[in-house]
Amino acid sequence: MERISVIIERNSDGTFTAIPQHRYKIGFIGTGNTIDAVKEDLQNSYSEAREIMPSLPEMEFEYKFDTASFLQYINGRLSLADLQTITGINRHQLSHYATGKSRPSPKTVQRIQNGILQFSEELHRVCLV
Repeated sequence: MERISVIIERNSDGTFTAIPQHRYKIGFIGTGNTIDAVKEDLQNSYSEAREIMPSLPEMEFEYKFDTASFLQYINGRLSLADLQTITGINRHQLSHYATGKSRPSPKTVQRIQNGILQFSEELHRVCLV
């Protein structure tokens, strides 16, 4: 099974697009109003592509998000106030990134990434008894 990076981006109209990064001569993408919908559409497009091109290998998708898409994806799991605590970035600013009102600088993206990774590592070390 081949691991393929898929970039999920938020479009200006609020929808999302998933674009796989592969080397094959057949195109397939996912689109949708939510992250779950875009993933499902990508899987359906991939299945259709395999019907057209049977030599297309089995693929496992590894998702990468732009900031707005990630904030939408995490919504309902962590609040913007939680993300403010984790990243040190004001929740109002995070809201602007989530809605597409503004785009974070590369330095801010890295700050969000580092906060999430550090929080993830802390959770990974938790042991419930």
